[in-house]
Amino acid sequence: MNDHSNHIDIDVWRFSLDWTREDIESQLDHLTSEEKKFIHRGIAPVIGERSALSRLGLRKILSTYLDIEPQKIPLSIGEHGKPFLDNGALKFNLSHCRDRAILVASTDTELGVDLEKIREESPIEDLASRCFSEKEQKLWKAVPEQQRRISFFHLWVQKEALVKAHGNGMTIPLRKFEGVPDPQVLTGTIRSELPEIGSGNWTFQAFEESQQMRSAVMYRARYAKIIQKDVEPVGLSRW
Repeated sequence: MNDHSNHIDIDVWRFSLDWTREDIESQLDHLTSEEKKFIHRGIAPVIGERSALSRLGLRKILSTYLDIEPQKIPLSIGEHGKPFLDNGALKFNLSHCRDRAILVASTDTELGVDLEKIREESPIEDLASRCFSEKEQKLWKAVPEQQRRISFFHLWVQKEALVKAHGNGMTIPLRKFEGVPDPQVLTGTIRSELPEIGSGNWTFQAFEESQQMRSAVMYRARYAKIIQKDVEPVGLSRW
């Protein structure tokens, strides 16, 4: 078991969800019969297409680790919707936003990832008052106003990534653990008095994916080697 002090390896896979419907349908045999129905989800065709393609990407990538045909990988779904492998040897997490997806995988630690677009319409003042701790709110409000929206999403992806890494969904109150609002700080530790989280047990690595997108990977160790993986050899498209 990892003692949370040694360095660990985390693979990061970024893949595009911008495929034609014809291309997606040609790959549906890599999904289970239930997952093939994903393509019909949502009020707009693109929603179902991206849902199916994100699961297709997950299975194709996991296949490279497990040496199992994508559609035969035994995925289970946790109580709060987090997919996992029954044997638990490989940990992974997936996030997608618009036409982009990011998957992280490691044999060393539980981990989570979140990808968000910096949305101008989001009511960040209201969300911050409800979801940030008092300390986080104070630090966030000290950020120059022109950087405050970026700062909000920088902190938000940290919180979402930890919730996803922990696997208990939104049962963990977001105000009860603290990340780093400063968008210039790309790595740091999460502080919390919650026994299920602990203080200093979780580390984040944040990424400026583009001017309008931020992401964060959360892992349970002091240091991680982040390895950027190429998705094209597994039949996916890069961003």
